[in-house]
Amino acid sequence: WSKPGHREATTKYFKLHRAREEITRLNVEVRRLRTAIHDEELGVSDVMQELLVSDPHLACELQRQYRSRLAINAVHCYRLSRIEKLAGFSGAKGVGVRLQRAGES
Repeated sequence: WSKPGHREATTKYFKLHRAREEITRLNVEVRRLRTAIHDEELGVSDVMQELLVSDPHLACELQRQYRSRLAINAVHCYRLSRIEKLAGFSGAKGVGVRLQRAGES
């Protein structure tokens, strides 16, 4: 520690190590977010189809409120696509398969 060169090299080593950990984590989160958006849109679409038959007014209101969420999701998907196209991207591309939670069929 007493030599500035050793201290600087050690600091850079740990920063590089942390950056690699962060890349691994981000690779997981990019796919997880894309999958969550995809699954949510399918689920809401199914619910809206059911509501169009049972309660058209509620379906209309749900659709109205969900439009802003769709716009936000579109921005996220655009950015996720740009991340996946980066030369150094090392994660899996596209939509994944969500694991079932306890109590789901």
